[in-house]
Amino acid sequence: MKITIDVDKCIGSGSCEMIAPGIFEVGNDGLVQLLEDSPSAEHHGAVRTAAASCPTQVIAVDD
Repeated sequence: MKITIDVDKCIGSGSCEMIAPGIFEVGNDGLVQLLEDSPSAEHHGAVRTAAASCPTQVIAVDD
């Protein structure tokens, strides 16, 4: 799994961080930061849920 984000479209809702902490974090600037771009298999479900839950669809997941 490879994750990419489009920070320019992020509105900082924080849903990704709530769903997959340790992978995503809302930084001091209020925008998502990717902490791990190739997470282990145990996080794949949470990452997919976070991507689907993003209100601006800025998270892309490539298996």
